[in-house]
Amino acid sequence: MNEQILWIWLSLACTPGTESFRKLIDCFQTPESVYAADKDSITSVLGKKCADITALSDKNTDRAREILDFCIRKNIGILNFSDANFPPMLKSIKNPPVLLYYRGVLPDFKEVFCISVVGTRRLSEYGLRNAFSISRDLAVAGATVVSGMAVGVDGVAHAGALSADGITIAVLGSGIDVCYPSDHKMLAREIVKRGCVFTEYAPGTKPEKNNFPRRNRIISALSHATLVIEGKERSGALITARCAYKQERKVYALPGNVGNSNSQLTNLLIKNGASLCSSADDIVRDFEESSLGLLNPFKLAESKKADPFEFLRRYSVSALTSSDRVFSRTKKKRAEAKATKNTENAKNDNIKAPEPDTALFDKETLQIYKKIPQGEECTIESLVDSALPLRKVMKGLLKLEMGRFIVMLPGEKVKRNF
Repeated sequence: MNEQILWIWLSLACTPGTESFRKLIDCFQTPESVYAADKDSITSVLGKKCADITALSDKNTDRAREILDFCIRKNIGILNFSDANFPPMLKSIKNPPVLLYYRGVLPDFKEVFCISVVGTRRLSEYGLRNAFSISRDLAVAGATVVSGMAVGVDGVAHAGALSADGITIAVLGSGIDVCYPSDHKMLAREIVKRGCVFTEYAPGTKPEKNNFPRRNRIISALSHATLVIEGKERSGALITARCAYKQERKVYALPGNVGNSNSQLTNLLIKNGASLCSSADDIVRDFEESSLGLLNPFKLAESKKADPFEFLRRYSVSALTSSDRVFSRTKKKRAEAKATKNTENAKNDNIKAPEPDTALFDKETLQIYKKIPQGEECTIESLVDSALPLRKVMKGLLKLEMGRFIVMLPGEKVKRNF
C-alpha cells in the first residue's frame, strides 16, 4: 500500500493536539506497523480511555485515498513526519502533527530562523504599527515570520514581512483549501510566492473553534521565539505563549499602557518573566550568536520606514482597529454596496447624494466629508481649520478613501466619489 496513504489514514485517526500519535510512532516506529496493529495492541499503548482507539481500529483507507488524489490534482504538498524536510523543531515536541499539508515554497527548516508573531484580532493602532514594523524589521534581518493569517495581529505581521520582501509562514486552523478568513485570499496568494501556508487539517476541514487552540502549538513549535503584540488576559495568544513555554521557546511581549484592555496579556507576560520587546533589535540581538549567521542585526540599520496602511491595502489585510482606520472587507463591502445603492437612488431622484454611514465613521470624519464640495475637487489644505488640524484631516481622508467615498487626486487634492 502507498505509504503516503497510511500517513494520511493515521492523521485522520489521531486527534490533533493530543499525544496519541507520539505514543504510537514511538512504539510502532512506522505507519505500516500502526495500521497492522490490532485493537488490543493499540489500547495497550494509548490506554482504554483514549478516544482515538475506535478510529485507529478502522482500517478503511478510502478517505485517505480520496485526499491523496485531491492533493495530487490540486498540487498540494504533503509533508509527513518521516520526511527529511519535516521541521525538526516541530518533530521534537510531545504532540507533533502526523503530517502537514502545504502550498508554496517549502523552506529548509535547518537553514531558517523563525519568529512567531501573535496577538489579538481587534488590535489598537499602537499594536498595529508595532506588529507591522517589528515583523518588517525581523524579515529585513533575515528571520522568517510565522503567524496564523487571522484578522488582526496575524495578518498585519504577515504583511510586515511581505513589505520587506521577506519570507513568512501561515499556519491555518482549517483545511488547506479553505481560506479563513475569506478576506485574506489575496494575502494567502502573496505568502505562497516566497513562503508557504501550512495546516495539519485534511482538505475540506472547516475553521471550527477548537481547531485554532490546537494549531497554536504548531506556530510556537516552528519558531525559535514567540512575540505577543497585544491581547486581553484570556486572549487566544495566551495559548500560544503557554505552548512556547512548554516547548522551551523564549517568549517576548510588547509593553502597553496600564489599564488598557489590550495590554493586559502582554504586561502580565512581562511581569511573569517574558522578555520586553520594543523593537526587532531586542530579539535579533538576543539570538545573534546562536542563530549561526541566519540573523544579521546590521541590516536593521538599512531598514526603511514604511506606511503599514499602504501594504495592508495592497494585500487586502483585515485589521480591526478601534478607530476603524482599517476595517474588515466584509464591513467595507457592505458600506460600498450601501453607498452605491444610495448614490443611484440620489441620481434617479435628482436629490443630493447621501453621506457615509454614521455607523462606520466618527463625527470628525463626517465633518471632513461635508466640507468637500459635491461634484468639485478641493485642496486638502482647504479642509484644515482650528477644529480639524492636518493630522485629523489626513486620518479622516484615509478612512473615507478606504470606504470608497472619496478619491485622492494629484496636487494634494480630493474629490467625492459621487
